Amino acid sequence: MKSQKSIRQPADKSQKSQRGFTLLESMVAIAIFSVGISAAVFVIVQSINVGTRTKNKIIAANLTQEGIEVMRNIRDRNWLAGRAWTDGIEGLTDACLQWNSDNVAGFFINDSSACNTNLFFVGGHYIQTASPAQFSRTVTTQVLDGPPEQLLVSVTTTCGVNCSITAENYLYNWK
Repeated sequence: MKSQKSIRQPADKSQKSQRGFTLLESMVAIAIFSVGISAAVFVIVQSINVGTRTKNKIIAANLTQEGIEVMRNIRDRNWLAGRAWTDGIEGLTDACLQWNSDNVAGFFINDSSACNTNLFFVGGHYIQTASPAQFSRTVTTQVLDGPPEQLLVSVTTTCGVNCSITAENYLYNWK
């Protein structure tokens, strides 16, 4: 019987070690899993941030383009009304631009200290507001001498920290 007992002992010992993970192995597995999940969460958060910044830059670019289009529209309305083509739009410095489609033209406030440059999204469009908003837009114009008559329009729209879109366009008196 002694010989049977000595044969069983090593078999039992090897079966015990095969039954499950040790505490150390479990901790290593949990650490590797945690690092993998943390990396995935980091990538997801960065993707959301990049998407938000891209969206804001697209909105700012469209608001900038809208500012140039409004200036072009006012030039054309001046021609139709028989006024000077630069009437009301020459010599603007950091002016506000608020376009109202119900009105004949946008209006400008030429004093930058009184200018509510903040643009707030309300019911499908952006409006000027005195309260802080993410977007702001200013318009600057300069009449350039020489044939042909030109008006340099510069529109800058900011869309948060370190986010700004500027576009320049030349308007001509081609009529």
